[in-house]
Amino acid sequence: MAAQRISNFVVRYPVWFLVVIMSISSFLGYYAYNGLSLRVVLEEMMPVGRTNVQLIQKFGAQFGGANNVLIAIENKKGDIYNTEYLETYIKISDEVYFYPDTIRHLVQSLSLQKTKAVTGSGGRIQIDALMARGAPKTEAEISLLRKNVNAQYRGFLVSDDEHSAIIIADFKDSVDYEKVVDLIDGFRAMAAKKGIKVYAAGRPVLLGTIYKALNRTMLILLVSVLLVGVILFSYFRNFIGIFVPMLSAGMATVWGLGAMGFVNYNLDPLLILLPAFIFAIVLSHSVQFISRVIEEFEEHHHMRDAVRHGLAKLMFPSMAAIITDAAGFTVLVLVGIPSIQALALICTVWLLSIGPSLVFSAALLCILPRPKTYRLGVHLVEKFWSLLNLERHAGAMVLISFVALGVGLVGASRLTIGDATGSPILWPEDRYNQDTEVINHDFSALGTDLMQVYIEGGENTMLDPAVYHRIEALDRHVYETVPQARPAQSLVGIIKKINSVLNEGDPSYELIPDTTEEIGFDIYMFRSKGEPGDFAAYTNPEWQIGNITIPVKDHTSQTVDKVIGQVANFLDNAPKLENGAEFLYAGGQIGIAQALNDEIRDSNTKVMLAIVAVIAVCVFILYRSVTIGLVLILSLAVANFITYAFMAFKGIGLSVNTLPLTALGIGLGVDYGIYMLDRIREESGLHSSNYEAVREAIKTSGNAIFVTAMTMVLPLVPWFMFSTLRFQAEMGLLLGMVLFLNMVGALVFVPAAVLYLKPKAIFGDPALRDNGNEPDAKEDGSVMRKIIQHQGAGAE
Repeated sequence: MAAQRISNFVVRYPVWFLVVIMSISSFLGYYAYNGLSLRVVLEEMMPVGRTNVQLIQKFGAQFGGANNVLIAIENKKGDIYNTEYLETYIKISDEVYFYPDTIRHLVQSLSLQKTKAVTGSGGRIQIDALMARGAPKTEAEISLLRKNVNAQYRGFLVSDDEHSAIIIADFKDSVDYEKVVDLIDGFRAMAAKKGIKVYAAGRPVLLGTIYKALNRTMLILLVSVLLVGVILFSYFRNFIGIFVPMLSAGMATVWGLGAMGFVNYNLDPLLILLPAFIFAIVLSHSVQFISRVIEEFEEHHHMRDAVRHGLAKLMFPSMAAIITDAAGFTVLVLVGIPSIQALALICTVWLLSIGPSLVFSAALLCILPRPKTYRLGVHLVEKFWSLLNLERHAGAMVLISFVALGVGLVGASRLTIGDATGSPILWPEDRYNQDTEVINHDFSALGTDLMQVYIEGGENTMLDPAVYHRIEALDRHVYETVPQARPAQSLVGIIKKINSVLNEGDPSYELIPDTTEEIGFDIYMFRSKGEPGDFAAYTNPEWQIGNITIPVKDHTSQTVDKVIGQVANFLDNAPKLENGAEFLYAGGQIGIAQALNDEIRDSNTKVMLAIVAVIAVCVFILYRSVTIGLVLILSLAVANFITYAFMAFKGIGLSVNTLPLTALGIGLGVDYGIYMLDRIREESGLHSSNYEAVREAIKTSGNAIFVTAMTMVLPLVPWFMFSTLRFQAEMGLLLGMVLFLNMVGALVFVPAAVLYLKPKAIFGDPALRDNGNEPDAKEDGSVMRKIIQHQGAGAE
């Protein structure tokens, strides 16, 4: 038998195995320390092949939109029209403009030369920078600034109540997000001394906030590990029960992180829970193994003999569970997002490393002395199971499981795709979310999320009146049909304003001219007295491309679908332009959000069906039983859909961050069922009664399953209670929930189902057992019962 041969080989040469495994661990540990990075790379987070992503990659360098920051500066003492406030505003604006990672031509501020006041009369036009000479000092200068702002910038660069002004900046993808937050915190400290408050929103600020929370995350991780140690001690009451699982799990974690470092993988800081979770997975398998070795102490007094028999008996269910775990995570390659595809492959290898970690545990036990004291058994599980009386109520338990599945399906149907208002990664009371709400409330022509529509055509496309009429009509349509949308930002407003001033300021002439020459003249007037490169935010030197920026209040899936749907509705029904120019959508954060939401929406069903199919195939190959496969899949389905229903109830959307963790939780749940089924099958050969076989399996593997589940569920509690990141707290709760439900399924539903269905793959042929061809349980007895009674010398 292969398992027996492998077990004999490990026990014969434990030192060699330890040397090889430790050497590999040292090699991978080097790469884990030097090669792994915790950061978000935008390109790796965007779905491959999506139109929106291709547009952002094509136009993003010129028009930005994906990495923008809004910095609102509020005067708590009054409006913005006083010299002290404006000097502070200019100082902050200059620091943002000259920051090394700022894309300067995309910065917008009241104090920049490209922010123009358009005035004139008598056929003459005057276009000057709004604050060409710095902060106004006299009443006349301040009055003029107020007049010009109200004419062109109120609601956009200045708040509706005139107490705040804003700075808009785009940053390079290579920017250090923590330094951006440090920069803004510096602004806050400096401004607070003058009665000025600074608000900030945007992707770089959000990511910087997340990065800064990592120190607390590491502390929570340490608390979780200590909690695992306490649980192990309470169960085993000896050194090897704590030391061996922790060391084995640590080794596998080094292998996984080392594999990431070896390929220079960028681990999303939000997924830092993933290594912690896989640590717990490895530890749970090690706990199962050590529990089995301790059982063998009653029949084998030498440590190596106990290890040999324990490893041989557990090899089959362990490898079955490991393979299904890994295969379940591999299917995430179906999600067309590079970071998730890479994560799927790396974590597959990582989960397969549980096999070597079990060998490592066995080899380590071989060189350690047999513990003088040991203790197994959690009587709570047995008492609870006895209360259920599955001998009589197995069918009722199966029925209850189907009812639970139905409830879960109804709740899961309300699960949303995408994010909520603000950032669901942070708590509602977090400063970032509060700042986002303030900016969206105070600036009626601005939004913290942007959607961009790109225009592309031949030379001089952006001088064609027809293009500008189309832009104006699109803006009007979206603004009137989408409540969350704000007035679009484009050259249309500038052209109309200049045209009006050229005609004595007559409002009836605030319209788009009918000739290319007039539009060219209007734009020429606007570009005068600007800085080199300022106009790159609007078009290129050949006038071939342009953009429309539609500010939006939030990026919920409903808002994203509605705004893009209305843009599509308008453009798809509009006649083609004579010059052949095309309107392409959608860019900006809204475009990215739609691409991600669509990918998750399209992939989620495929991934879940693939996980179920892979698990079903693996289980069928291992057990040659369709019935057992259905039992395990139903147990998983109940836990999965109840968890999804809970997500819907809590308003947690399915996103690029939640999908990998929920998939891992779903795939992992099959472990408990496999261990339980395999032990029931083993015990059925020792008992004449199916119920007694199941009862004995509960006393043995059931106890181990309960403890291993607790080593995974309870360490997630600190994440829920203490994490400053809402995402980590909720994921801790969700993972704990799905694992707890899978444990309940393994301890209640799986035994009830096999008692009710009596599959031959578990209990064999009833005719043979009735003829007495099976061993009598009375002769063989129960090893576990002896251990529980013995409790080890001095264990009490």
